[in-house]
Amino acid sequence: MRVGFCELDEPLRVGGLEGACRGLEAALRRAGHDVVPLGGGSSDDELRACGVVHFHGLWSLAHARLARRLRRRGVPYVTSPHGMLEPWAWRAKRWKKWPYFHLIERRKMAQGQAVLATAAQEAERLERFFPRDLIRTLSLGSDLSRAPDYAVSRAELGWGEDERVILYLSRIHPKKGLKDLLLALGEFAPDRLRAAKVRLVVVGDGPADYVAACRNLAANLKDRLELEWLAGVWSDKKWRYLQGADLFALPTYSENFGIVVLESCEVGTPVFTTVETPWAPVAEAGFGWVTEPGVAAARAVLDDFFEKPRATAEDRLRCAEWVRANYGWDEIARGYVALYKEAGGAAG
Repeated sequence: MRVGFCELDEPLRVGGLEGACRGLEAALRRAGHDVVPLGGGSSDDELRACGVVHFHGLWSLAHARLARRLRRRGVPYVTSPHGMLEPWAWRAKRWKKWPYFHLIERRKMAQGQAVLATAAQEAERLERFFPRDLIRTLSLGSDLSRAPDYAVSRAELGWGEDERVILYLSRIHPKKGLKDLLLALGEFAPDRLRAAKVRLVVVGDGPADYVAACRNLAANLKDRLELEWLAGVWSDKKWRYLQGADLFALPTYSENFGIVVLESCEVGTPVFTTVETPWAPVAEAGFGWVTEPGVAAARAVLDDFFEKPRATAEDRLRCAEWVRANYGWDEIARGYVALYKEAGGAAG
């Protein structure tokens, strides 16, 4: 089968969205399918050669125009919003998104063969806009190319053996909860953090004013912990940070999937995230904390984290094996192939 991928422009898909597309693309290729990029400049012959087209992301007029061409030529398509219709996403430029959605985006999505959610939470929220029988739920996954490598990673990064490293690695955006993490750390007595030998590592970029506000909060913690603040790392370099951390923290207010949570578990690092992600299974399996968002909840998690012994090599291996058993891209991609074939049948 030939599958066309229509993605947003590169600046809009940095991070999790880019990783999701590349992971699915690689798995489809390994399964013997052809994946080709499509855009507004694609010819009619290129469109007709596709058994199905998969739109990734929303708010693109070029996507809407391409979808119209596909309908005219009888080429089926499906759309993955990738969290762009989540409640938090509407807070930014709602005045612009709301009319565009009802005039253009909603029709484009509804006239396709399926709207894809990555978890049950997102599927339930999509039912506000689309019939239930149009919505399909398919997880994202991992190519399982990484494994725990705690000691080597820490040595390379210069982190002390006795330090408790808390890692935030994501976009620095109000919805991601970094400010809550910083405020929660600020509520601990300085002697408590010094005794725990805390190192906070922040890796990410975001709006300048919000980043500045977070950095000011972090500066107030320098007398009680080690602070390392780095620009966004989205390449393979990120794995060393994930492998070497003692806790990966994403106290987010909105996340349709949160693939970096999966990546952290893949290398065995315990996770702290919230119920606004689909990652309750992490806590159920015993590999981290999943709470309500907010400063009070973040403080409670950190308090528990400081009291408990750090994850052992055996703990990390069990976490990695759990990911391998449940979230491998090659297995998950079979569901996408089945959906693509169903979409082709429905269009026919």
